[in-house]
Amino acid sequence: MLKSKMFFIIAALAITLIGCSQVEEGTFIQGEIKEINKKSGDMEIEIKSWTTVGDAGFSTESYEFENKPDSQTIRVTNPKKYGEGQKVQVKVIKNYDEDVWDLDRLNFEVDTVN
Repeated sequence: MLKSKMFFIIAALAITLIGCSQVEEGTFIQGEIKEINKKSGDMEIEIKSWTTVGDAGFSTESYEFENKPDSQTIRVTNPKKYGEGQKVQVKVIKNYDEDVWDLDRLNFEVDTVN
């Protein structure tokens, strides 16, 4: 009985740790907020890096960015939460099927980075 409980605990712990180590897929911008308009929600980010994480086993497309800009202006829904000079990671969310990046239709999840 003790062996089966111990095996169950170890198996549950292993499954939990595997689930926690999964890398989130998507396109991310890392940078620093240069300017933010508290009324409109426009946030200009000085870009340090662009990153795209995908499932390599299923993807056949190249994820290189051509003509990477030095800064990008995005619109956020809660601009008062952020300040100039903060370091952020932005997840770019594309909720449409067309193969174009339309800034008016993209959504952004912004997280501060320490």
